[in-house]
Amino acid sequence: MAVTVEQARRLSEAAGVDVIAALSALERNDGDALAAMLELERQGLVPPPPGGGFYSTRSAAGSAPPPDGPDPAAGGAEPWRGGVLVVPWSDLKEGLRDLFRRCLSTRLEVWRKGRQAASVPLLILVVLLLFFFWEMAVVLGAGLLLGFRYRLSGPLAEGSGVRGFLASLREALDHFLARLRRP
Repeated sequence: MAVTVEQARRLSEAAGVDVIAALSALERNDGDALAAMLELERQGLVPPPPGGGFYSTRSAAGSAPPPDGPDPAAGGAEPWRGGVLVVPWSDLKEGLRDLFRRCLSTRLEVWRKGRQAASVPLLILVVLLLFFFWEMAVVLGAGLLLGFRYRLSGPLAEGSGVRGFLASLREALDHFLARLRRP
């Protein structure tokens, strides 16, 4: 069935998407507006109806949201638009600031003969490793050969050994991602 521009315009207005998306959805569904609307909703392009819920061809009793898209009716649902997580700038800024503080307060301590010789914030160490990997690997390796020992201290290093550090780092990243997903 040939899809007209008028059909695409009406679907575009009803779904809140651009005309091109509506036209392509109509063409994929042989001009069936409801099927096109459901497809657009499964893709996350259609905002939920006023008052929450979702579009469906099922009767109201016992209906469930489409399985392959986010549930817009669920409380605290993540703000997905077209498969992309939309995060307010303030949440991103707050999460990055928190992660920055935790990485800045965790330090790599350099010890020799029972005395602390130097201390570097973890954030600085990560930046140095990213930009000067081979140079830093040589310096850290030479330090080990010369009898220096390294230890992490701070909020991300609490726990037992490397596993505790990695768990703390994962927790900090999860906390950061949770701030990004906060509705």
